[in-house]
Amino acid sequence: MSKRLCVLGDDRLLDCGAAQRAAHWTDLSFERGQVDMGADLMTGYDGFVISGLGIAPVVEIFGELSCLDMPSVEDAMSALDAELPLASTAMLRAYTRERLEATRVVAVARQLRAQTEAPIFLASLPRPSAQACQTGGRETELAQLAARGDGPFVSAWFDRMAGELCADISVRFLPQPRMSLTADGMFTKEDYVSPRSTTGAGENAAQVNAEFACLVIDQVAHALKTCSPA
Repeated sequence: MSKRLCVLGDDRLLDCGAAQRAAHWTDLSFERGQVDMGADLMTGYDGFVISGLGIAPVVEIFGELSCLDMPSVEDAMSALDAELPLASTAMLRAYTRERLEATRVVAVARQLRAQTEAPIFLASLPRPSAQACQTGGRETELAQLAARGDGPFVSAWFDRMAGELCADISVRFLPQPRMSLTADGMFTKEDYVSPRSTTGAGENAAQVNAEFACLVIDQVAHALKTCSPA
């Protein structure tokens, strides 16, 4: 039975071409929706996919603070030498939660959950590419964390905290597909980045190609089969 899904946010994450989609996912259709579309228009959908939650808030946190679990931190003195004050795990969890809660995309997910019992999936924005980080700007912080050896820690922290937050509001978090990430989890592989642009305007995220979209659609298809009713 075919399923209709409503996409809120950047629908380019699911843009793999109509022919390719029809060949591989014959039972799925994606339609662009609006946040304020109203309950009447929501009833015809079998699920919702929201995009827009990226790693940038977590990168900013660990650009200011550190913890003993980070590979670059040997002890309190090494943290002070790096001018990154130590914070407790509890403090970092609370701070991360606060920053993610403040994003518009989480507010949209909460609002949508209050209006429908259909499955809701929140898809991670793709990380910037390593090439993009060479151009300066906000992406420089990712490169600095990666250079210190903290990439795997920061990447896993974001995915874990985003997953916990989404679970608390009965939404399924879809992390960036592992295949599309570099070994440290900090960057999108160049193979999955659109040649037209390496960064998204103001989003600290890569603009990705059809191959990346296929990975996300696979995630959504699998999640639909395994999710339980809200």
